[in-house]
Amino acid sequence: MNVNWKGLMNELGGAFAVTWLVFGITVWNDAADMTAGTNVVGLGLASLGGMLALAVAWMAFAGAHILPPVTWMHMITGDVSDVEGNWMANGMKLVAQIIGAALAIFLMAETTADYVEYVIAHKGGQDTYNFKIMTTVSLVAAGAVLGHINTNVDNSWAMPVAVMATAGIVNYASAGDMASMLMNETGDIMAVFIPWFVDGATVGIGAFVAGMIADNLPE
Repeated sequence: MNVNWKGLMNELGGAFAVTWLVFGITVWNDAADMTAGTNVVGLGLASLGGMLALAVAWMAFAGAHILPPVTWMHMITGDVSDVEGNWMANGMKLVAQIIGAALAIFLMAETTADYVEYVIAHKGGQDTYNFKIMTTVSLVAAGAVLGHINTNVDNSWAMPVAVMATAGIVNYASAGDMASMLMNETGDIMAVFIPWFVDGATVGIGAFVAGMIADNLPE
């Protein structure tokens, strides 16, 4: 198998930049008084600033997917019979995204005072994954929108706007979730891995369905 190292480094760099600048890190409002709550130091993907940062990242790291749901979308709408060129290549992109997110989390933890530690944020472990039909339907719908825009709109700003619009539905920060879990003894591996896999695949299925419908509509 020929490994596209430049592509993987773009993926890693893009995930690093977006995790650091957009998703950010959670900090205490007052480290001496935990009842004062927390806030996230980051632009946030549902904001105009976050959307612009993502757009610039996609331009700067050419060819990178950066966000796991986008990679899943390409995997499922691509040639599913191509193990090496599709599943393995995109699988390596998913790994690179987690590594990039992990590096960003490490940097933020080293340079940010009063950040909320994983064991405190998820005391007792994260909740196990619960299947909810309406959540799944929403993810399929979001995937259909993303897939249609990605296929039919030739504009560099279209996908960032679509991601911003669906940020409340799709967990685009799942690479960071995986990285945080792996960096903290993997005690919550199933609680984090299952939504990373299932939600990403569901978005991909939505994109596949949208493409299939579009291809079979009469002219």
